[in-house]
Amino acid sequence: MARLYKTFLFIAILIYALRLNAGEHPVPLEKNVDAAKCLECHDDKTKGTHVHSAIAMGCTTCHEVKVEKDTTTVELIAPKEDLCITCHEKSARSTLHGPYEKGGCVSCHDPHVSQFDKQLRADGNQLCLECHQSRPWNGRFAPFQTPYELTETQYNEIPKIDLDPTLKMGHPIGRHKVADLPDPLHAGAKITCLTCHESHAADQAKLVRTTEYKGKKMDVCDACHLANDDSSMAQAQKRADELEAQRQKEQQMRSKQPDMSPQRPRSRP
Repeated sequence: MARLYKTFLFIAILIYALRLNAGEHPVPLEKNVDAAKCLECHDDKTKGTHVHSAIAMGCTTCHEVKVEKDTTTVELIAPKEDLCITCHEKSARSTLHGPYEKGGCVSCHDPHVSQFDKQLRADGNQLCLECHQSRPWNGRFAPFQTPYELTETQYNEIPKIDLDPTLKMGHPIGRHKVADLPDPLHAGAKITCLTCHESHAADQAKLVRTTEYKGKKMDVCDACHLANDDSSMAQAQKRADELEAQRQKEQQMRSKQPDMSPQRPRSRP
């Protein structure tokens, strides 16, 4: 009897899970339901520092409510890998970020609301390191604990980087910093992964940025190091000018001082 009950329970759970995957809504809805009705239960999707602009346009901008007899399902209006580009034009550049190319925008962006700019799921380098930090496969991986789980093959296809224990240096070479260093190209800013790499698309391999420095377009690595060299030279020149000014000042001070050396007596004719 207990075995039969467990079998029945397993089947019930399986059916419920299948219904959830099919998008069945827990309560009946009208086919032409408006956003106000949705927000009676999903009000949290409208509150936060950064809310997706589509929320103000209404939930049916992205979701479709289907009603068949007493069953209500809620589905996306387009396949999930195509949904975002119905509003956001996809780049035609030659190199695309993996998730961006495959329509996995929600790996990095929350589709509803976030405490981070551009509805990102994390801030700064933590966003990139969620997937790109070198770590062994532990049997399961879903970025930021979202429902979007990757297979082992998909996970291993992601380029990984080895950083030092502080996660502040080590890429692309040993002592190169990736954090806590002034950005030579942007006054007042600190370097991050996005100082060197584009987030969605680029014209260069590995999403390396192309930027402009002193009126010339160049690889961001060249621009950054040229700017750093120019800054070092400017600081050295400033120090040299200060030392020269100090030397001249001291020389002027010495020339104004009275001559205190002993005078020799004049010889008589």
